[in-house]
Amino acid sequence: MSTHTNTIKEKKLKYIRVYDRLYEMIQNRIYPPGSQLPSEKELAEQMDVSRMTLRKALALLQEDNLITNRSGIGSFVNEENAHAPSSGMETIGHPVRKCCMETLDDVEIALRIEPPTGAITKMLFQKSAAVVIVDRWYRHGSTPCAYSLSFVPVEVISREGIDLNHPESLLDFLEEGIYARRITTECKLSHSSAGNFTAAQYTISESSSFILIQETIRCEGGSVLAASKHYVPIDRFKMELSLSK
Repeated sequence: MSTHTNTIKEKKLKYIRVYDRLYEMIQNRIYPPGSQLPSEKELAEQMDVSRMTLRKALALLQEDNLITNRSGIGSFVNEENAHAPSSGMETIGHPVRKCCMETLDDVEIALRIEPPTGAITKMLFQKSAAVVIVDRWYRHGSTPCAYSLSFVPVEVISREGIDLNHPESLLDFLEEGIYARRITTECKLSHSSAGNFTAAQYTISESSSFILIQETIRCEGGSVLAASKHYVPIDRFKMELSLSK
């Protein structure tokens, strides 16, 4: 094997060695659960590698659910069992809660009632006298980390006995109640750069890269209960599937 080939192999393996060192430090609680890792500059100097090599090691640690990167803040060691196996996207449930890697500590809601546009009517697959448009901002601590925009036909609001004077009842319906009934859901995933300006009130991510989950929820009879657009920053997105034949 040539010297040139050996050099390439050495470079390829260097980030693996950094990964192994950091893995051991996390397992030995030199960096305990919940703690913040040193900055990239400090870690690169500590490991005697370039920042590019360090970033490759950190990317592997994040893939293995050992750390979470919070854009503009740094990398944090995940709490033990923070990403323990659970029901993934193969079962019905709230897409943001299934796919956002952050712990969601709080949800802020805002709503308005408007006549449906042609685009909303197409999204709901039905005509409606009015539609309730619902914004939801999800936070980890005080930091916004995901955003949902939902459209609910006003007929559904009336049928479900939801009191719009008390937005928490609508929030309970959209976060949990709607998934507890006999429903079918359709989810389409794509990349989007619209998350921050769609969320409007808050900046959800320093990056403009989001995973967009377009969700349509139908009741047993087939009519649409709600249509939503869920935006999860790409660096906070994780989807799990457990499939069997």
